[in-house]
Amino acid sequence: MEFKRHKYHPRKKYDVVALSAVVVDMQMKAEDADLQKHGLKKGLSNLVDKKVVADIESGLTPLKSPGGPGVNVASGVALRGGKSVVIGKIANDENGKFITQRFAQNGVQYTPTLSTDTATGTTAVHVLTTPDKERSFAFAAGASMELGPEDVDEEIVKRAKITYLDSYLWLTENGKEAVHHAADVAKKSGGKVAIALNDAKLIEKNRTEVLALVKSHGDILVGDMKEFQALFGTTTPEDTMDAILATKCTAAVTMGKQGAYVAKYGAYTLVPTQKLDQSLVVDTNGAGDQFASGFIYGIAEGKDLVTSAQQGAAWAADVIQHFGAEPQAGKNAPKNIQNPPHEPGRKAG
Repeated sequence: MEFKRHKYHPRKKYDVVALSAVVVDMQMKAEDADLQKHGLKKGLSNLVDKKVVADIESGLTPLKSPGGPGVNVASGVALRGGKSVVIGKIANDENGKFITQRFAQNGVQYTPTLSTDTATGTTAVHVLTTPDKERSFAFAAGASMELGPEDVDEEIVKRAKITYLDSYLWLTENGKEAVHHAADVAKKSGGKVAIALNDAKLIEKNRTEVLALVKSHGDILVGDMKEFQALFGTTTPEDTMDAILATKCTAAVTMGKQGAYVAKYGAYTLVPTQKLDQSLVVDTNGAGDQFASGFIYGIAEGKDLVTSAQQGAAWAADVIQHFGAEPQAGKNAPKNIQNPPHEPGRKAG
């Protein structure tokens, strides 16, 4: 079916502002035995203490890049010519400096909001990819989890076409307050609110609150089928799509190799994935974020939903052909990247 295009106030300066848990991704190649050794649940986000993080780093060699769903979305937009901003918290340490420098390289606008706790470091997320290409995440509490409503630059949010809300901010009460505040500012200024469903367990835990925000402020929803089922408490794709349509939000539901459903105006349609030789698939980390980035940016540009989803599929296909969730496009093409797209390894010994 034909979906209508979105229209925005012509004075909006930014395509996307992403309220995000700003982290450093430590991409690592691992075995199932590594997950068992550190007590990590496969395929999920594992909040661990700093000792576990140190133990992981002592045995595996990471490929480092800025991370967090909102960061990945903003980077995807900026690297392909759009105007994006990140709002998130870091520490005044080496990882924080690395993130700030890479944002500048990628063209993402970012004014660091620094933790005042000298003992708190920039959050590092260890992304362990096993031979089956499944990703498992381990992270300790860091500066990203301190973000609160007082850190939200209202003037930036007011000037954005779309405000993207990273669901990992639901890990803390102050993060939830920041999300609600940003959503309220965006709506009152005529912008659109994109609510990300980045983790099924996290969404299920906060289902009532997230669903209330969807109903009161949501314009765009992005996530995979499991994450949407966690939001609505549904068990079948059919019931899930009916629940999505009832919200009257624009939505993109990723379905892996099948493609993605896009929904709006009481109907939905399946947009296939881009055809890609599976031998070219290196690492699926970041695929969902880059789909969301291309989809949301398409909407910000005024494209129809199918075209926006096709753009998202193309961006997802691009990012899974190298290690790490950071796009290697435009200004950050492999020949210019500071961290080349080599395969992360294992330390000797």
